[in-house]
Amino acid sequence: MKKAAIYARVSSERQRREGTIESQIAELKRQVAANGDVLVKEYIDDGFSGAKLDRPGLDQLRSDLKTDLFEVVYFLNTDRIAREVTYQTIIVGEILKQNKQVIINGKDYVHNPENKFTLTVLGAVAELERAKIIERYSRGRIHALRQGRLISTGHRVLGYDYIPRGLKPAQLVINKREAKVVQYIFKAYAENGASKSGIIRYLEEHNMPTKTGKTTWEWKNLENVLKNYSYAGTKFFNTKTLVKNPSNPMRKLKYGKAVFRDRSEWLPVKVPAIVSKELFNKVQERFARNRQKYTSPNETQLLSTLVKCGSCGGSYSGYRRFARGYSYHKGSRGIRTGKIYHRISYICSRRVRQKLHSKKAKIKRCSNPEVVTHRLESCVLSMVSEIMVDEHKLKGHLVGFKIKKTSRKIRVESRLKNIEQKIVEIGANKRHVLALYAQGEVDRSEYSKRCLQHDQEISKAKNERKDLLSTMPALHQDDIVDASLKRYCNTLKTRFEGCTEFESKRQLLLDYIQQVAFNSGKVELHGSVPIHLKAYEDSEQTSEARKIDFSITAVIEK
Repeated sequence: MKKAAIYARVSSERQRREGTIESQIAELKRQVAANGDVLVKEYIDDGFSGAKLDRPGLDQLRSDLKTDLFEVVYFLNTDRIAREVTYQTIIVGEILKQNKQVIINGKDYVHNPENKFTLTVLGAVAELERAKIIERYSRGRIHALRQGRLISTGHRVLGYDYIPRGLKPAQLVINKREAKVVQYIFKAYAENGASKSGIIRYLEEHNMPTKTGKTTWEWKNLENVLKNYSYAGTKFFNTKTLVKNPSNPMRKLKYGKAVFRDRSEWLPVKVPAIVSKELFNKVQERFARNRQKYTSPNETQLLSTLVKCGSCGGSYSGYRRFARGYSYHKGSRGIRTGKIYHRISYICSRRVRQKLHSKKAKIKRCSNPEVVTHRLESCVLSMVSEIMVDEHKLKGHLVGFKIKKTSRKIRVESRLKNIEQKIVEIGANKRHVLALYAQGEVDRSEYSKRCLQHDQEISKAKNERKDLLSTMPALHQDDIVDASLKRYCNTLKTRFEGCTEFESKRQLLLDYIQQVAFNSGKVELHGSVPIHLKAYEDSEQTSEARKIDFSITAVIEK
């Protein structure tokens, strides 16, 4: 008689509502009783896809593997573990590694070549079944669209109400109140020549909400309305597909990048029109003219993506514009000189967006001013060349640094040494058990039991060591900090002296600086120094535990 756990899963919302998981649980309980085992825990994932590993029930099962809660795990079928063969192999491997028994469809799974082959074949069949389900669904969906039927689980389009399928096919019905908002937007942009910011302010001043009921409008929301073909009487489906990043095909994306398909692959469905095709075409023509007018490509600045607003927390972005020159005299206002110069600055993105909104929207505007590019960049480069490359100066900017040792720290260091010695001794005992097993002096069950016990002891000791290290940060260990600072500063200095081009300077700043906060002339440079913990270095420690943050402050001279 063994302590048993069962795992059951259904993927779709329909299966969850219909309660099909109960039949799985009942069958698994029958198998447990037939084998004479005792059920101690159930792990259930109701409505979670088998294409992913991050499922609550499965996560809890994997977490409990290291305990003595159960000895055997029951699965109804391989596709209940996961849909992909790779994921199935990972889960089964983790269970066997902890010396637990695996029962799949009533059969004992032993990690030998024959059963591994069987699992691979069953997993491949599950993958094929999933692919066929997706293919059948996609084929039926496209067939319905080609017949002109509207398909969806729901639409949230301004100007329409979605009526789901019932006795009649699904359809979009015009919402007269919202349709007036859509008509105003199109007429104002195409016929009256209004700007997008002007339209946004008008909508907010006259309390015209978005489809979701928000009283504030964003640029992107307005553009989505102006580019939506549905308002001209045709809703398009099958317009996009997921692909890998074209600029970097090797980069792994969770869901891929959505790109537009060829126009010939789009599937049109007729819907009630809110604006005329002529008006819709005028809007698209204005978009095309604007694209031709603003042909200047975006330029990456030296501190792009690094600068943050110290007032509101938004990002600072670089922008270019032409400005008029002024001359200033004591006691008088600036006088135009007639000169026009090219100005490049960093400005708070939130401040720019907030100017689009009406005062009635009651959006608190960011007051942090823009800063000329070369002044901010010169200040940051000076901070790097004068402080970050000097280990003695940088040490004074470490966050929370303490030089004086305390008696508590000494006691903690002593405990750490004892734990290290304990881990070494347990490792030696584990190797001794392995030698006994190899000589035939202990059987497999005894070997597994003792190895599991030693692994638990090592894990417990490592967790204790990790907790101690968190109470005594590496920044309190003067010798380790000094060595790490010296290595960090020397490496940075060598790279900084070799940076002669824009790209090399920018890459250096990206590698060594986490953030540059600007607030009314005050500049704060944030980064971190990696700490090499020597004997205490452990792959299980988090990266944050092996770094010391630093913060350097300076003021831009006018």
